[in-house]
Amino acid sequence: MVGISKQCKGGTLHLIKIPKKYKTQVSKGAEKALAGASELFVYRKAVETVVFSSTSEYVIPEVGVGAYTTRQGVIIVNVDFSRRDITKVIQKEFPSTLYHEFSHVVRASVYKKLYATLIESLITEGIASYVEKKVSRKRVPYIKPIRNERRFWFQLQKSMNRDTYDHGEWFYGKKKLPRWIGYRLGYLIVNSFMEQQKNLSLAQLVRTKSFEILREFQFLTSPKKHSHPKNP
Repeated sequence: MVGISKQCKGGTLHLIKIPKKYKTQVSKGAEKALAGASELFVYRKAVETVVFSSTSEYVIPEVGVGAYTTRQGVIIVNVDFSRRDITKVIQKEFPSTLYHEFSHVVRASVYKKLYATLIESLITEGIASYVEKKVSRKRVPYIKPIRNERRFWFQLQKSMNRDTYDHGEWFYGKKKLPRWIGYRLGYLIVNSFMEQQKNLSLAQLVRTKSFEILREFQFLTSPKKHSHPKNP
């Protein structure tokens, strides 16, 4: 059998071509994370989650996992089981990735067009990255400081409300922009908002309108809230 499907508290879990020696560990980790995300976000609808055994080209090198959420609300996860650090990947990176993607599912249930404009995309990914950091308490590579990032914030303001933009350039650095600048700016916006909303839960955050999150944000103008990354 190349795949198995099973019901869990967060929905239905499909494991495709997972190596036998890791199947139980992956299954238990996914079930725990999906159940936890369902409770954390107060989301009772079943979520389809598909986990594939994949190759290095389909995962983020720094974490060994690559994932996305479809328009239909299905979470797709690729894991590279050939890595030497696969135990760490399964125990730490895999669960936090599921929380990240689950936040997209919940937000999409309220706002249908998460990526309609550049700023919507930044805040959607900023929320997911904020959630991932809070839940896992680990370093999230795609939100680490970027050299001269303030300059890119001003560049963003010129086109943030456009419905045509290059997603690959802003989030993956495929052209002139640095890799992950979209994740980093989105995280800064969301983190600043949450510092001001001390009693706001993560369940409320994923359902908050983007303009409310963005409204009070001022980039790196308050030393108490933001520290400018030093140039290497």
